[in-house]
Amino acid sequence: MVGKETNNMKKKNIFVSFAFIRRTPVYRVSFGRNVVTKLTGNANYPTPNPTLAALIALLDMADAAIEAALNRGKQEILDRDAILADVDEALRQLGAYVQGNCQNDLAILGSSGFEAVKPRTPVGPLPTSLPPTMEQTKNSGRISGRVKKVHGAYAYNWRLALASAPDVYVQTSQTTGARAFFEGLTPGEVYNLEVQALGAAGASSFSNVGCIRVV
Repeated sequence: MVGKETNNMKKKNIFVSFAFIRRTPVYRVSFGRNVVTKLTGNANYPTPNPTLAALIALLDMADAAIEAALNRGKQEILDRDAILADVDEALRQLGAYVQGNCQNDLAILGSSGFEAVKPRTPVGPLPTSLPPTMEQTKNSGRISGRVKKVHGAYAYNWRLALASAPDVYVQTSQTTGARAFFEGLTPGEVYNLEVQALGAAGASSFSNVGCIRVV
């Protein structure tokens, strides 16, 4: 019994997604009709609120309004948007009803025609960045380095060394963006630059070097 209770406590709650509201008018009506089909005779949801008959009536009105608005008339578009707002509200209420009756079971929720909110997938260890691209700026002794942004990175560590002494870092920097600037460098010298991405799971390995001769 203790084991079952522990498992139940660990089970994450699932929630109805209302992302369909951001879709096109035609999609929202199609989505609503699919919900009607899925809920009709569904033993898990014996008393839909609002009723399916009420939702069907709204969907029929929305279909007619969408058709009328094809002429791009201002009033027709206003009428379409008004009935779609009613459809959205009815689906929100119905989604709340499904949420309350799905028993926190993904399959039961899915049987309603609604979808579950997709859980966020945490970003794991970050990949090593490509070697940074280095450029000379307008000012002598000043360069920039940049890399393609690494998904999941919140900051970047940079380290700069003379090519003649690659393990002695003359400048280091940390930025939140994928670009850094270095100044006060010696014209004529070749410099190596490496970059490391920082994420929630830790830091990536430092990249291979990018290099440039400073002017």
